[in-house]
Amino acid sequence: MTTEHLPARQRGLGFLSLIIIIALASFFGTLLFKLGPKYQGFWTVRSIMEETAKSFDPARDGGGRGLINTLEKRLYINSISHVDTKNFKVERLGDNRLKLILEYEDRVHLFFNIDAVLIFKHQVDVVSPQV
Repeated sequence: MTTEHLPARQRGLGFLSLIIIIALASFFGTLLFKLGPKYQGFWTVRSIMEETAKSFDPARDGGGRGLINTLEKRLYINSISHVDTKNFKVERLGDNRLKLILEYEDRVHLFFNIDAVLIFKHQVDVVSPQV
């Protein structure tokens, strides 16, 4: 007598599971599209700070006020409008040494009555290049 093998009951992705996956993908996609440009803007400002710290000479270019003026020009050239020079602080560390500090918050509306508050901080040391 031959026994015929019946196929086992196959289980796949159910409708409810599919809806949950779509909802999660939509949620994380919304986060990516809303928060991504804010982080990209911060990374641009961060690179401007790093480049300025490498090329700026506090003794020659005017100290803290000159540093802020240089940053303001570079922010304008790169069309950065979400960060103002009021968000920067300059601390004197000694002769020909400055610390440039950036701190600011950005609020993004996500959906319904839910907002995200992003806090950005970065600092660089500005030192006179050695001759």
